Amino acid sequence: MSKDDQQQEIYRELGYTSQPFPYTTPTYLEAHARLLGLTPPPAKTARVLELGSTFGGNIISQAVYHPEATFTGVELSTSQVEQGQAIIAEMGLNNVQLVQKDILDIDADFGQFDYIIAHGTYSWVNDDVKDAMLRVISENLVDNGIAYVSYNTYPGWHTMEEVRQLMLFANKSRPELSHGDKVKRGKYVASVVGAQILNYDDLQKKNAKFLNALRQTVQKHDYYVGHDHLEPNNDPVYFHQFVDHLAEHGLSYVCDADLTLSMVKRLDSVLAEKLVSLNPVAGELMNGSVCQIGADGVANQVVLEQYVDFVLDTQFRKSIICKNSAVESVNYAISDTFNGISIDDETSSTVTPTDNDLVKAVMDEFYYDILFEEEFLGSFEDQVVKSVFHALMQGHQTFTMAEAMALLKADMKSKSQTVEAMHEENLYQMVLDHMIRGGIRFAFTKVEKPKYVDNKSYVPERFVTFVKSVVNGAAKGFMYPGTPYNEAIGDVTEEDLSFMTLLKEPKTKTELKKEIIATAFGDGSGNPKNYEAMAEEYYKALVNRMELFGFLENK
Repeated sequence: MSKDDQQQEIYRELGYTSQPFPYTTPTYLEAHARLLGLTPPPAKTARVLELGSTFGGNIISQAVYHPEATFTGVELSTSQVEQGQAIIAEMGLNNVQLVQKDILDIDADFGQFDYIIAHGTYSWVNDDVKDAMLRVISENLVDNGIAYVSYNTYPGWHTMEEVRQLMLFANKSRPELSHGDKVKRGKYVASVVGAQILNYDDLQKKNAKFLNALRQTVQKHDYYVGHDHLEPNNDPVYFHQFVDHLAEHGLSYVCDADLTLSMVKRLDSVLAEKLVSLNPVAGELMNGSVCQIGADGVANQVVLEQYVDFVLDTQFRKSIICKNSAVESVNYAISDTFNGISIDDETSSTVTPTDNDLVKAVMDEFYYDILFEEEFLGSFEDQVVKSVFHALMQGHQTFTMAEAMALLKADMKSKSQTVEAMHEENLYQMVLDHMIRGGIRFAFTKVEKPKYVDNKSYVPERFVTFVKSVVNGAAKGFMYPGTPYNEAIGDVTEEDLSFMTLLKEPKTKTELKKEIIATAFGDGSGNPKNYEAMAEEYYKALVNRMELFGFLENK
């Protein structure tokens, strides 16, 4: 049996629950590209291609929330494409399609796309398919387009490779086992080996990383372990090797979707300074600073990030990519502003006000959502900025920097303070720091997520059909639905569907509660007071879920 046949058999037997990934959306990629100085196509009307789409779970939810964008998924597995097509048809979507096709057979005639995404596929295919993936990005991506490729990386995957080899060895003499049974045997052997190591204190310390990798693997879902540890292809690379592969196809690295890997200067300036000094280019300069703009800036950034991977033992990357023709616009100034480190001049030692203003101008373009809890505000030193964040968190609404600045000025006026410039700098710095750490979500194209308004809010039919397919239709067991940000919803229920059906048209709270009581308690026998209290709680909980899932619109 060929490796490709083995891979398809594993898919058929173990299955794969297709799920959405928030960092693969046009909205996410557009914002990160603009943060680094690029001008990508508008996310709202994006043409998106996904390579290795399985059942389409990563793009179907996006298609539901973004009807003006179009999505095409390419998948080799005929059975997965057929199931995905059935899901799409049942949901009545006309802006998403799945195509059964070998990536090797895609050429320039397949069409042009604004965004091309491939989550995890790069590590699970042979070298010919890897080459084809990057060729497709080079040929089928528009000149200002953005691509996303995620993959397993060394050095972190060296330890996971030990686990993989252990599981392969455990099944070496058991060819008669099904793939599902091989996963179970592999997990069993891994747990036995781990238990023996735990019997010895010296081995626990010596093999701490290996023990942790064993623990992670045993706890993961069978289908994940079957694909990541027992598939014929699992080919991690070092980050710099992936970047070299991009260069062979006229492509350039921009940043990681996890900005903590790319913006280490903002997170730990001492570490960053030491790692920058290891770059041979830095040794040629009087003060050790390096260019951070264009192709030279990318080259220096790659050196820095590869050293970061060695420090952090990185085992997975989510690389954002552009064409070489766009690379001169890339600017890593964002990692150095507001902290006194050089950003764009090989001889300067400080950030100029103009540099900060340029970054502020970029940040002024975005919409923001705070994701961290209010208790975290206790760590804020600037009390004015703390008050601004407190006010923003009370409304739980998306905000802009202009709105945040208005709150800052109002707070300063109420306290008769006049040192506005310092607090303004601190505000921008805190927002930027939390953008990088993941505590603040940012987008150039606003993601609409309306709040519930009595007698005005309703659930559009497309969301009802979407959830109906997931709960008890063609999508059940094959994909997780996603939010407007493409975050997986793991617990959508019949109760959600029932409430959505009640709210297909705007209704008053009184009307909804009356219908909830009728639906839940039938003939009304029992204690009416209890019904009223339960209906109130049910109403509140489901309204909150509709807001959370982004299923509401207002008339």
